[in-house]
Amino acid sequence: MLVNALMDNFLGIFFALLGAVSIAATAIFVRVATREGGKAFYAVIVSLIMNLIIVIPVVAVVYYPDYGITLKSAIAFAGAGLSGTLIGRVAYFEGIQRVGASRSDAIKATTPIIATIIAIVLIGESPSRIHIAGISAIVVGVWIISLDLIQDKTIKGITNRRMDVIYPIAAAIFFGFEPVFARIGVLEGTPGHVGLSIKMVVAGIGFLIYFMVKGDMPNIGKIFENKITARWYILAGLASTSMMIFLYTAIEIAPVVFVVPFLQTSPLFVVIFSYIWLQDIEHISWRLVIGILVMISATILITTVA
Repeated sequence: MLVNALMDNFLGIFFALLGAVSIAATAIFVRVATREGGKAFYAVIVSLIMNLIIVIPVVAVVYYPDYGITLKSAIAFAGAGLSGTLIGRVAYFEGIQRVGASRSDAIKATTPIIATIIAIVLIGESPSRIHIAGISAIVVGVWIISLDLIQDKTIKGITNRRMDVIYPIAAAIFFGFEPVFARIGVLEGTPGHVGLSIKMVVAGIGFLIYFMVKGDMPNIGKIFENKITARWYILAGLASTSMMIFLYTAIEIAPVVFVVPFLQTSPLFVVIFSYIWLQDIEHISWRLVIGILVMISATILITTVA
């Protein structure tokens, strides 16, 4: 039994690391698309479409006929879809376009800390001194990255306005709500990948309602008319879908405390990928590196002792 548990933990960590690489790849693909004249919001639309056409048919077949859905789990996963897949993703991709991939993903790495705060408020968990210290460290890390953003004038294609940091911060907040809602749904007995499908459908409906109210339905043909940016949109969609699959697979195999710390190594992969492929538009400064290391260290500490 002990050997099996250890193997499950290692597998969970392995899939979490794959999820981290997928998150980093998504950020890089979106950043390249915006460099080529594309729009971050187009990447959101393409990613959501690819999430739907890849995940839902597979889940529908694999879990047929018993999907284990209850009213409470359906509401919970719907909340996860609205907070994470819809609002969080829009803010995240917009942040990539405005402040860069490395900075946006580094700030998004605060999601587990924010999720801890939300869990304390909604579920009634009591924070420890470690939690308080870690949250304080996260605030310092975000401040360092924000300072780097306003002082660095060498990055091409981003605004360098301090207020633009609100986009990745908003993404982290709304992404923080998602695991809490998902946890509620899983505790109801609904399989994680079934819940993943629910949240994707709800997010898709949310986008559709938004476009109908606004009276500005996206022209899919226009999104794909530029072959260069379309390629990067599709790659971002594949990476985004892979991340979700890897994440939910890891959570079903191993405890969350093993999965989350390794998933939050994504900023390190973003920095590595940026250094290799995006040196012309992504400047890796010492302040950025320090900010990332502070936040990752605090995240690992908190999620490990949680």
